[in-house]
Amino acid sequence: MPPSVRAQLPLSFFNILSLSEHNRKKVEPMSTVTSADGTTIDYDAYGNGPTVIFIGGASQHRAIDQRTTEIAKQLAAEGFTAVDYDRRGRDRSGDTPPWSLDREVEDVAALIEATGAPAALYTSSSGAAIALAAVTEGLEVSALALYEPPYFAGSDGIEHITTLERMLNAGQLDEATRYNMTAIIGLPAEAVDEMAQVSWWPGLVAVAPTLVYDHKASHDIETDPDWPSRWATVTVPTVVYSGDQTFPGLPEAADAVAAALPNAQRRVLSGQDHGPTPEAIVPELVRFLRSIPENLSR
Repeated sequence: MPPSVRAQLPLSFFNILSLSEHNRKKVEPMSTVTSADGTTIDYDAYGNGPTVIFIGGASQHRAIDQRTTEIAKQLAAEGFTAVDYDRRGRDRSGDTPPWSLDREVEDVAALIEATGAPAALYTSSSGAAIALAAVTEGLEVSALALYEPPYFAGSDGIEHITTLERMLNAGQLDEATRYNMTAIIGLPAEAVDEMAQVSWWPGLVAVAPTLVYDHKASHDIETDPDWPSRWATVTVPTVVYSGDQTFPGLPEAADAVAAALPNAQRRVLSGQDHGPTPEAIVPELVRFLRSIPENLSR
């Protein structure tokens, strides 16, 4: 992508631009679990040690997101079991309607049972909704590491959700993907046109039906006027990260989420946007996770 176009882009779409700068991931041996509703969830587990499960944000999945896989592998090399999975409805994982956030929590519960409890949860962007719900539902979670949870108190995205649902019901997956990028995220249309020419675009379009999942979960959080009460039982050690080169508003969103959690610290990563590099995030995760009592004893 030409620098002139890149300079115009907000860095708010889980570092989507970086996808075109990586080779497609080498397929590794994979495993599956069966969630409570019978849905198959496909995952890779690297390393041996305390479990850390990676929960992606909107549209993220392993076939198009090698950066998260590399973070998982580097964390595994530091003595952890790093679990990198496709959320339901994405690539190698199945999907069983109707969707609800509870079903995604059940997916995490199945992964924890298969890979070892308790588990820390590392989330990208809107994946934070699943991790926070997992703790409130009483799953065996040792810690939370939330990278730029994109929640803005008082926002109401119901019109966007309705528009996405109309497009998806009509089979307009490409149009829905473009609408999400332009109308919701704010990318220029000409930049999206260029992105549509790269090799990972079909993989992005294929999971367009799951966009509604993330937007519904975000809508539920953003229209809740009392986050401290919502997350009062989320007392596990938590760190909320943001980058200092990210899209305007996301650092403040991270501040607000951290302030609403009973046991959260804030960290700002220098030079990072909405998708941190392995070199930036892995040392931070290692430092945080090694401070958790459950991990010190394993």
